[in-house]
Amino acid sequence: MRTLHLSIPQVWGKIAATCMLACSVIACSTVPKPPVSQTANSAAQQRMQTLAAVQQFSLEAKLAVQYSGKGYTARLEWQHTGQEDHMRIFSPLGQQVALIHRTAQSVTLTDQSGKQHHAADVASLTERLLGWRLPLAGLSQWILGIPHTASPYQASYLASGEPATLTQDDWRIEYEDYQTTALNGLSESLPFTTRLQQQDVRLKLVIQHW
Repeated sequence: MRTLHLSIPQVWGKIAATCMLACSVIACSTVPKPPVSQTANSAAQQRMQTLAAVQQFSLEAKLAVQYSGKGYTARLEWQHTGQEDHMRIFSPLGQQVALIHRTAQSVTLTDQSGKQHHAADVASLTERLLGWRLPLAGLSQWILGIPHTASPYQASYLASGEPATLTQDDWRIEYEDYQTTALNGLSESLPFTTRLQQQDVRLKLVIQHW
């Protein structure tokens, strides 16, 4: 991609010094995992039913990305509704790297120079411009700790009902910790550290604020 300013990959390149930090936060945890079950108990079923009704949220999070031997960190702000998504991705120095806007009709990524790019879905658009896939279609549910309903999934569950792992759309999602959080009038146990992996792409989201 060529623009009059730095391209998005060049912006990532300028923050490549954060690679070691990204790799460290991506690395697997050595903390022993609690016992899990492959079957959703009544608490898990009730939790999924409650959170599936959530149609909107906003959050701020730290993002670590590892792909093709590279590692980066960023910050994101995300506003989600059933009709659209606005996601802003910032470099560690606070520069906005990308603005992603999804509606039912279109997906647009605006780069740091203001140029707009379009594609059929967010995953293919971010892979083309950023070098890694952002699975926004499923992430709006996965970030709540539930699967979406459009495709089959496999999961393992904690005794308290939250998923420990989730596999869907060729992504493996691991949840490291949960906190009881107020969300749209609900008080629910929500993930605060979520890891996702598909082939060579590994993402880690650490929620700072719901």
